[in-house]
Amino acid sequence: MKSIERVPGISYPVLTPNLKGLESALKAGVEEVAIFGAASEAFSKKNINCSVEESLKRFEDVMARAKLENVRVRGYISCVLGCPYQGYVSPDDVAK
Repeated sequence: MKSIERVPGISYPVLTPNLKGLESALKAGVEEVAIFGAASEAFSKKNINCSVEESLKRFEDVMARAKLENVRVRGYISCVLGCPYQGYVSPDDVAK
């Protein structure tokens, strides 16, 4: 991040699935990070190697540290309309 030429008014969020990722992003000088979870258990396990519940706990830790460092956080939810591994994802699972 430090070596790219930044354009004023453009944000450059970095995907950070856990504290280790956030630590690396902070060393690189990020101003904004993104956390990404899934509404599908199968996708969560294949993509970030943990359950949906475990991922939410990880995100709490990432968000708390980002707040301490004055780093903005945005969040994403994958598989809200279906999952390539399990297929249908219920609206109730998305709302959790």
